[in-house]
This record gives sequence, structure tokens and C-alpha cells, in this order.
Amino acid sequence: MLRSRLSKVACAAQRAFSTSPKALAAKQMTVRDGLNSALDDELARDDRVFLLGEEVAQYDGAYKVSRGLWKKYGDKRIIDTPITEMGFAGIAVGAAMAGLRPICEFMTFNFSMQAIDHANSHKPVSDLSLRPVVRPQIIGDFPLHKKIIESPRSSLLTEINDILNRNRVGQTIAPPVDRSKPDKMEAARLIVIRRRKMKKHKLKKLRRKMKFEWAKVRQRREMRKEKAFQAQLMSQIKEAESFNAEQYVTEVLRQANEVPLPRYWKGRRLPAFIIKQKLGIK
Repeated sequence: MLRSRLSKVACAAQRAFSTSPKALAAKQMTVRDGLNSALDDELARDDRVFLLGEEVAQYDGAYKVSRGLWKKYGDKRIIDTPITEMGFAGIAVGAAMAGLRPICEFMTFNFSMQAIDHANSHKPVSDLSLRPVVRPQIIGDFPLHKKIIESPRSSLLTEINDILNRNRVGQTIAPPVDRSKPDKMEAARLIVIRRRKMKKHKLKKLRRKMKFEWAKVRQRREMRKEKAFQAQLMSQIKEAESFNAEQYVTEVLRQANEVPLPRYWKGRRLPAFIIKQKLGIK
């Protein structure tokens, strides 16, 4: 009888943890739906569980993790909070200390750094640090433990000083070395290096600018040369179009048969029109 029951239980467990494609296809869901299902199960299982955070109720959460929970459990279990991460994280810590089971949702992980003080104040205290004084109190039906904790900064500083002083017992502490002059020299050296770099940068920038300007000057010169060449070419084309062979031949013959005018008249060099007047040539 016992063996048969055990075999039935084993078969049922094997069917429950089956990894067949059909079973896997039936159980597939997104991470968001898995979180929503887990929250729903915990809220239904325990009345002390509640969810608080920014836009988790009516808006169904920034990433829709709490979709449908506000309509199902109401305002007392699903609580919208202002944009004060440190505030509602403190509320969650206090509620947990009072015996409730809060679920605190931050919109993104970097926003949770706003509530780092609560995590630092209520973390387990190490042996080296000062132990807090715990005074149990009762508020209503819930026990409350109030912690009186010194500043972690002061405790850490005292621990560091104690550790440093252990190895310096019997030693003479040298006076602090005045390093202001080397610091000033280093600062002056850095200023000089910076100025040199700026000068090099300005020269490089000026060279680049002048290179561009000279390129423009060369381009303008080339354009002027090109325009002059085009004008000369056009004049030659016009002269070639207006050329007449007969006129050219007659002009050449006239110049060949023409008697050249003397340049001198009675030992004096005179202009051509005066010589023509003297000779009677029109």
C-alpha cells in the first residue's frame, strides 16, 4: 500500500517537472508577467503583504509589473507614493520592523541609491564598529525595536585612527613638510606647458587659415589668366571671320610698290606728315 502511494507521488512529481516541449510551451511567460504573478500570489497568501512605490497603483507601474493588482486589492494594499525614494523606502523599513511585509518598488535601480541611508543604517553591525543600543518598545500589537546608532562616519574615523596609532607607539612624528613651493612650481610649469600648447594650436590654426586664403588667391589668378586667354582667343576668331583675301593682297602690293618716305629733311628728322607736306604728297 505504501509502495503504491510512493510510486503514484513519484509519477505525479515526474509529470509536474516534465521538460517536454508541450509542457515548456504551456509555462512560458515574460519576466514582467512572472513578477506580476509572484506579487499576486504573495498578496493573496498573506494579508500583511502590501506594495508601495511610484505609479504602482492606477498607472499599473512604470513597466506594468503591477498590472491589475490595484483593481484587485485596492488602495490599502497597492499604494501610490510621491517621488520621494528616501521617504517611501523609510516607510517600508519601518513597516517591516513593525511586522508587516512591504514590497518597495523603485522605478529604476539608480533611483534606489536615494534610499542608501536606510540600508546603511540597518545593515548588520560588524565587530569592529560600535554596537547599537536596542530598546524594544510595543506600539499597539506590534513590537518595535528602536535603534540608537552613532554616526557611521565618526565610528569609522575612530577605528582608522586606532589602527594607525597601534603601529606608531614610541615613534616621533615628524612635522608636516611644506610642499607649497613645489606645488607652486608645478602649477607654473603646467601653465607654461599649457601656453605653449595653445600657441602651437593657434599657429596651426593660422597656417590652416592662410593655406586656405592662398588657395583662394591662386584660384583668382588662374581665373584672371583664363579670362584673358578667352578674350584673346575671341578677338582672333573675330579677326579670322572678317578676313578678306583680295583686300589683303592689294594692301601687300601697295606696300611693296610704295616709295618709302625719307625720315630726314635737310639733315633734320621730322615727322611723316611734315615730310609729306614738303614733298607735296597728300
